[in-house]
Amino acid sequence: MPGQTCDPSPPQQLLADWVRRDYSARTREAAAENPEVWRRRDCRACHSQSLVEVLSLGTQPPANAFVHADQLPNPEPRFPLDLMLCEDCGMVQLGHVVPPELLFRAYSFFTSMSARMTEHFSRLMTEAAHEFVPPGGLIVEIGSNDGTGLSSVQRRDVRVLGIDPARNVSVMAASRGVPTIAEFFSEPLACEITRVAGSANLIVGCNVLGHIDNLDEVCRGIRELLAPGGAFIFEVPYLGDLIDHTEFDTIYHEHLSCFAIRPLVTLFNRHDLRLERIQHFPVHGGTIRGTVVVGSGCSQQVQDWIERELARGLGRRAVFETLNHKVESLCDQLREWLVASQMSGQTVWGYGAPAKGTVLLNYCGIDTSLLPVVVDSTSAKQGLHVPGTHQPILPPAKLLEGRPDAVLILAWNHAAEIVGREAVCRTAGIRFFTPDLSEL
Repeated sequence: MPGQTCDPSPPQQLLADWVRRDYSARTREAAAENPEVWRRRDCRACHSQSLVEVLSLGTQPPANAFVHADQLPNPEPRFPLDLMLCEDCGMVQLGHVVPPELLFRAYSFFTSMSARMTEHFSRLMTEAAHEFVPPGGLIVEIGSNDGTGLSSVQRRDVRVLGIDPARNVSVMAASRGVPTIAEFFSEPLACEITRVAGSANLIVGCNVLGHIDNLDEVCRGIRELLAPGGAFIFEVPYLGDLIDHTEFDTIYHEHLSCFAIRPLVTLFNRHDLRLERIQHFPVHGGTIRGTVVVGSGCSQQVQDWIERELARGLGRRAVFETLNHKVESLCDQLREWLVASQMSGQTVWGYGAPAKGTVLLNYCGIDTSLLPVVVDSTSAKQGLHVPGTHQPILPPAKLLEGRPDAVLILAWNHAAEIVGREAVCRTAGIRFFTPDLSEL
């Protein structure tokens, strides 16, 4: 800050001290002024008010608000889950925003729980560091979770700093030796990082942009923090895959935006940022990775993506009318299968308690009478209950004890990994299905 001398303490300690003094107090005051839930009336990419509802998943509990046994008799908070389309820039976003303090201060997804995702993020971080970060340079990860990505480059001659508002995962990251600021990323925080540690040669944000309501604040922070010649690399689930594969269960209160390329370019250009490169990966049901630098417009490769989106009508209502029909059909078929299994004396359990599982079960009205148990390998979820539908969450080892006839893989984006892990169960005759009733 102006007029202050440099403190010899480590940068992460200076930042932590600053957060405790000022930042937390300001965010608490701001949160107190906001209602518990509010409707977003303008587009978060272009600020147009030409928003139309294209899909409603009803009123649902927050997808990761797992329930303790003694809380089961109590009513759970529920919020509208409606998808809106901006007819000006094509941005797809939730119509209602749940305050982030209710969603992200404790988090139950840990990157390190998936070997596949650990490998994916480690490769991203290593390759990006090699391309953009000189010796002694700084890498900042927004939404750094348990530090899995940053820990993969700790052996290089670079400095790393994580930012994640979930205090429980920030502690896990610190135990890995990854200094982490347990706060939401913002322009003031970016200014303070720049003051203390210098500009960042590489900023990474994987599966985090979709969680943020005020994308302008984030873009201002990125522009402030980014060093000349540096890059911001992000990953987000791709709207095209959501529509192509009827991935409606990836829509939940934490995922405020469903990104296509055209609105991303609109957003970045408003902040002197240029989308230079797009790559597509199959992870999480279909993910795009973007490379952003300082500048205007976009590259020809990115423009080609936009032309393909326009050709398929990705920003038009008609695409979502088709999606609505597919969602209803999938839910009807899934319920019919579960009812038929029950009528024939067969038991079906769920596998995985991800946010997408909460959305699927609540929207389709699948309670414990049709799916009595869910198993999950995340110890933090075991012993709790699925929000809204209240299935108890048990360790996967219980599968061989309970011997259900079939398993519905709710964490379908990890289906291959799950089936490989549970080979003994398959040998014992337990069948594994994804929500579209494909057998693995």
